Amino acid sequence: MTVLSISGLGKSHGATEILRGVELNIARGDKIGCVGKNGAGKTTLLRLVEGEEQPDHGSIQLERDARIGYVVQRPVFAPGLTVRAFVEQGLEAIRDIEHELERLSHAMSDAGGPELDSLTKRHGDLTAHMEHLGGWEAERQVETVLSGIGLDPIFWEREARTLSGGEKSRACLARVLISVPDVLLLDEPTNHLDLVGIEWLEDFLRHLKSAVLIVSHDRRLLDRLVDSIVEVERARLTRYPGNYAQYLDLKAERYKADSRAYEEQQEFIKKEELFIRTHMGSQRTGEAKGRLKKLENVERLAQPYLDVRRPVIRIAEVARGGETVVEASGLELAHGANVVLRNVDLKLARGERLGIVGPNGSGKSTLLRALAGRFTPTKGTIEKGYKAVCGYFDQDTSDLREDGTPMSEIRRLQPLWPDLEVRSHLARFLFRGQEVEAVIARLSGGERARLSLAKLVLAKPSWLALDEPTNHLDLAGRTALEEMLGEFGGALVFVSHDREFIDALATRIVEVKDGVARSFAGNYSEYRKTLASELVSERERRDVAKERKASAEKARVAKAAPAKKEKPKNPWQLRQIEDAIMALEAERAQLTTSLGEERVYKDANLARETQLRLAEIERDLEQKNAQWEALI
Repeated sequence: MTVLSISGLGKSHGATEILRGVELNIARGDKIGCVGKNGAGKTTLLRLVEGEEQPDHGSIQLERDARIGYVVQRPVFAPGLTVRAFVEQGLEAIRDIEHELERLSHAMSDAGGPELDSLTKRHGDLTAHMEHLGGWEAERQVETVLSGIGLDPIFWEREARTLSGGEKSRACLARVLISVPDVLLLDEPTNHLDLVGIEWLEDFLRHLKSAVLIVSHDRRLLDRLVDSIVEVERARLTRYPGNYAQYLDLKAERYKADSRAYEEQQEFIKKEELFIRTHMGSQRTGEAKGRLKKLENVERLAQPYLDVRRPVIRIAEVARGGETVVEASGLELAHGANVVLRNVDLKLARGERLGIVGPNGSGKSTLLRALAGRFTPTKGTIEKGYKAVCGYFDQDTSDLREDGTPMSEIRRLQPLWPDLEVRSHLARFLFRGQEVEAVIARLSGGERARLSLAKLVLAKPSWLALDEPTNHLDLAGRTALEEMLGEFGGALVFVSHDREFIDALATRIVEVKDGVARSFAGNYSEYRKTLASELVSERERRDVAKERKASAEKARVAKAAPAKKEKPKNPWQLRQIEDAIMALEAERAQLTTSLGEERVYKDANLARETQLRLAEIERDLEQKNAQWEALI
């Protein structure tokens, strides 16, 4: 069932056409990824759907009573409003539905005839809608969602307006997630999440019953979450079934097929035009005129377009240095009185690729900056290897002069280059024409990242320290950067939240967490497997310790009273508890079955009472089972 329909949508910003003739139908439960180059119009599409901008022409139709959820970019936090209270504002629409169901239930008790039929249908539709969205469970999700996206309990009662920018974005994301909208619009939702938060969000969205339209450059998320891809290119929208990997294959196949059809048509047109020119005015003039008329009615195919533009990132060959690039011993890193890392011992070998991961605020960037010589440790030493020259990429691109231009930034490094050579270098990073003279303060995040990379490769580093290098790059830019780093002969240390990027490059993972740095061999996927294995081992160790403790306690009791006979069991009490357990299990089965019955799911009060009783039964069963175990 279609919940959102877009038809003939068009939008221009001044003389620039952003979207033209966009057609898109979104059904309930669809998970759609939106991709395209930076500036292609992806965010504009979302703004049009959510109503922040108005289309120049075309229509956007939302199903009756359906709700759109989106993350507010500039939230307003009232004084005294806590994080929990702010997030719980997302429940207002669901509470409105609950109140409407309650009102309808009361109205149905006094109605009859056609009015009752109408009220019953309305009540049934709303109940089914609530059930489909999982709205009955939404209120219980608040704490789960807050923790999942990285806002721990210490934040819940804090005043929301005191949060940092990233924390505010996460709070806004939490609010929209617990609102369970019919259509959820997300624009780069992983930007402020750590790797654990990204994986949690991926799993949450996968099980969410809402339709999701997500703009993202996270290839792994697009592979694991979405069931179709819409690409915004040259103001047009094209939809491909499947995930991101399938989209790449289908796009290549479609381009080949369209190119073949175009070439065949062009060949046909050339032959027909040659025949017409040759035979017009001859004995075959009639045939030539007939062919001309047919040719005029042929629908001409547009020449297929394939945008192959992406940064061409090349770096000079690395001069061979020592076996050790940089070595840290007994490192302690602190921001004022706040110590973020202690006793760090780390050695980076020539040619090694090291990925640094960990929760937000754990000290990843601080460690990277210290290794690169950009941060002074409070304790310990950092020794550079022979001929080690570090190329450092700052995620905030703070090395760029805001009043400068791409041209002037390259000239700072290469003052003797002629204009043509500077322009040629910038063109490899997609700066062309007047773009090379644009003021840096007005560049987008992606443009700033490309300019920083253009400078980085000119520094002739023997090893690289990169802090979130993919943050503002589109998918083509990320692929180009990966290819360059894969060919780079020097050592590499980087912080990234892009799992595909880490997997492609890392040979070792350093996890920074709770003030400690731990090293793991392999890439990110291998690191995750190691953690899972450690978790299983820890559980097994706890089980063994628990069994040993129980055995030791049993032996101690037996030794303390060897002559005392075991207290006889109370069979009457045991039988009573068993009967109670059986009755509770039977009631649980009956109530679970009743949730699927029309009389229950169409009655909001009865459905809620049933779910509450099921929760009570689960609690009672846990207590009775504990009593039963104590008696046997």
